[in-house]
Amino acid sequence: MCGCGATDLSELVHYAPEQIEAAGWLPFSARTLRDKASARVFPHSKAGGRITFLLRHIREIAAMHEVRPASERSRAPK
Repeated sequence: MCGCGATDLSELVHYAPEQIEAAGWLPFSARTLRDKASARVFPHSKAGGRITFLLRHIREIAAMHEVRPASERSRAPK
């Protein structure tokens, strides 16, 4: 054990855009994932010069596209 607090090594796995598309984890093609990462729209990693995604990146991308019900939105004061 490294003592670094990492209990689940799956959080450290880098996924290629093609793997994410094949798994159906996000509603985007591998090309779109790569293009939006290159444009710095989507969070990503560039380890080894390749665009890859960690689980936290995948979760963050999914959260970026959530739409909350109107009842949950705070109303601006008049």
